[in-house]
Amino acid sequence: MEPFIYSGEVAGDERDMDAVARFYVKCVLWLGKHDPLYIGAYFGPEAVRDEALTVTVPPDRIAGYAADLLATLDRIDPDRLEGAGRTRRAYLLGMVGALKARAEILAGQSLAFDAEVEALFGVAAPDGGPDWYGELHAALDADLPGSGDLAGRYQAFTASYAVPRDRLEEVFRAAVAESRRRTAEHIRLPAGEGLEVEYVGEACSRYLGGGRSLVRVSADRPVTVGRALFCACREGYPGRHTMWAVREASLVRDRGWIEHAVVPLASPLATVCEGAARFAVDAAFPAADRVRFEEEVLFPLAGFDPADAALVDAVGTAAADLFFSGTARVAREYLGGSISREDAFGLLRDVLLLSPERAEARLRFVEEFRAYSAAANEGYRLVRDYVGTPDDPAQRWERFARILTEPVMPGDLAGIPG
Repeated sequence: MEPFIYSGEVAGDERDMDAVARFYVKCVLWLGKHDPLYIGAYFGPEAVRDEALTVTVPPDRIAGYAADLLATLDRIDPDRLEGAGRTRRAYLLGMVGALKARAEILAGQSLAFDAEVEALFGVAAPDGGPDWYGELHAALDADLPGSGDLAGRYQAFTASYAVPRDRLEEVFRAAVAESRRRTAEHIRLPAGEGLEVEYVGEACSRYLGGGRSLVRVSADRPVTVGRALFCACREGYPGRHTMWAVREASLVRDRGWIEHAVVPLASPLATVCEGAARFAVDAAFPAADRVRFEEEVLFPLAGFDPADAALVDAVGTAAADLFFSGTARVAREYLGGSISREDAFGLLRDVLLLSPERAEARLRFVEEFRAYSAAANEGYRLVRDYVGTPDDPAQRWERFARILTEPVMPGDLAGIPG
């Protein structure tokens, strides 16, 4: 990499950041050749990707390039920049720093789990006492019918509210339509954006670029009514699809900030994205409003008694908190070396109340994505606390929209907005 020549002028600073951003994108694309799970999406110029992928650059050299980029950013005085320029510089510092850390790990450097979470995702790993799940288990025990084995009661309860396959598309379509309507009242969606939904294979979502996303809803695994709404919000509106569609239009196309055209999964951006995606259902459907929509629309479409909506929602909310926070803690203990794989499997089954099949699948996810679940859980806490519970719904949406549409880092969400 040719060294940057720092100009010392504001206009030069902007050109320097353009050069940093373009080379940063190439470095991410190069690193993706060594780590197939590293890049979640790319929607930048094809010429940039084609040029980058004509060569293979080893991780240690990418780490060196990242260090050069950080040095260039350090030479740019933020006081000489306009507000947008300062925001851009801070974003690049966080993302390039995470790129350097990931490249060093792929080059053979070993990091303790807590250090990995901080270096890659910009947050601290979750901590908690041995009985962190006690209140959640107590809430589920009080709500679930019957007595005895909590895991068995929970699994039987959720199975009884699984949407029949012949009603799933109608339920999901209604959930997407209403979540999109509510989102569009507060966030300007780009022209031509939209979701393509499939009901085959494994559940997943992918942003395709151009304001389009593909969402796969597994027709083979039971989907409860509440899960359908959660998925519609998390993957669609106002979650991942909304975030990438708006950022592509406003940051990549309008401002020309190419660094936002690539989504590395081991990065502070992933922390913010995962937190916002999980919080999306709370933004679009605050608790009482969510139950009312499920009573009036989704439960009748699914063929269930609307009177059960409040109970199903309460169980689903507690179970989600247990699942996400528990996965983060299991990852920390297992990957940190304090428990064995067998012990980790037992926690997922007995504490998170997962079936043996789901516990094994979740354990493989932890092994494959490592610190990602810890970052996702912390990202949700940051987003939830930042948005808060102001009495004015418009203010609540304003705070959440900032997270979706502006290049904020985890540290930007640590304080309460003014």
